[in-house]
Amino acid sequence: MILGVILFTSMILTSCGNKGYDLSSPESTINTLIKASSEKDKDGLSLCFSKQSPREFKSIVNKKLTDKDLNDLKEMFENAKIKSSKIDGSSASVSIKLENRDEEIWMVKENENWVILDF
Repeated sequence: MILGVILFTSMILTSCGNKGYDLSSPESTINTLIKASSEKDKDGLSLCFSKQSPREFKSIVNKKLTDKDLNDLKEMFENAKIKSSKIDGSSASVSIKLENRDEEIWMVKENENWVILDF
């Protein structure tokens, strides 16, 4: 019985190898972005972006962020709040409130995950 519980728990933890990050909706991806930014997590940040994102995001997609980049992202998304979201088929937009400005984030659905295309 105990062995069964241990094996089941191990399977659950293995399937959540992405630190519990959720990309199943536009809002959850933005929450993942906020969480990964606060933790300076290159892997988590990379998960949030489309491989089709513009060149300015390639360092995030390719996990080539410097310490300064990570600090800038942490500061940018600190206290970020989702204002609204809209889904239109396999694309979406999410409006967020940052510390000193509002931002519109454009997203696409890729392989059942919502990822950031541009903002």
